[in-house]
Amino acid sequence: MLQSGARLFDHAPHILRELWWLAGALALIFLLARYTPLDHALTGFFYDPATRQFPLRDAAFWAVIMHTGLKYLSVAAWFALLVYWLALRGHRSRQPLRRAIGFTLIVALLAAFAVSSLRALSAHSCPWELSLFGGTADYFRFFDAVPLNPGSGRCAPSGHAASGFVWFTAWIALRGVDRSKARFALVFSLSLGVLTGLTQLARGAHFLSHVLLTAWLCFAVAWVCHRAWARCNG
Repeated sequence: MLQSGARLFDHAPHILRELWWLAGALALIFLLARYTPLDHALTGFFYDPATRQFPLRDAAFWAVIMHTGLKYLSVAAWFALLVYWLALRGHRSRQPLRRAIGFTLIVALLAAFAVSSLRALSAHSCPWELSLFGGTADYFRFFDAVPLNPGSGRCAPSGHAASGFVWFTAWIALRGVDRSKARFALVFSLSLGVLTGLTQLARGAHFLSHVLLTAWLCFAVAWVCHRAWARCNG
């Protein structure tokens, strides 16, 4: 126990530095959402004020391929990883990789659950529901008082973007096991997260801050769980 405590003390400056980065990133997201026009500017790019609609909302490419298709791609990736984890069971030399994959399978679900839970508690509505963009609900920024007509809410963070950003978990878990696989996981997570986030911006389903909040939350869950996992196995 004393040795474990010493190791934790040795890593304390590194952990504190990462915590500061996490806190700073979260603060930046809220600052961008509250004090810059970026959310409205990007969403307005996809909004047609003449028809008071988001033209791409129900377009087949965006609604079927980019929305539903990318979501099921992420689901398929999770099950493919599960099969790979099972296939590695009898390979003793691959056990570190198998443990990293097992961690990824569990924590990716935890990250998705965290996003879904926070979204269920959110009073912020999607852009297409707001009076600013053709709907009827009142807009309010993060930390503002909830207006009388906030709409149906449940829109921040972005649930769809979590389909990509949950794979930050694989990058974090694989960094010390297989660098090439870790790099692939990072590229996959960022690519899928950006594509799913852009899809929801184009359809009027989310603001940029909603997508960024999802990315932050998925990374934070993966980071906390990996630190705890390393502590228990250290």
